[in-house]
Amino acid sequence: MNSKFIRVYQKFDLEDVKAHLMICGDLSGSCSKCNNLSVKLDMQKCPECQTEFKYIAFRNIRENIVKLLKLSESRPDIKFIDFDDFKKMTGEQKAHDFFK
Repeated sequence: MNSKFIRVYQKFDLEDVKAHLMICGDLSGSCSKCNNLSVKLDMQKCPECQTEFKYIAFRNIRENIVKLLKLSESRPDIKFIDFDDFKKMTGEQKAHDFFK
């Protein structure tokens, strides 16, 4: 089988994504819910707030494609979120809430 990753657009509840998202940088990860900076990529829960990670976003996906490949094999239940899309949607939500 010749499996590759392609972007797929799907509707998600933004609040659920924010509550269960691990954001991965080059050296470390963080919990989107409590902003804990000591999250490791292989963790299934945040060590501080015990939130289960259902989603992962890489700040720079091109530099971390190998990590994505390994993680997709070890955790087939995880959903990968485009970090730029996530930032844009949360920014729009903050602006909308500000002008209410």
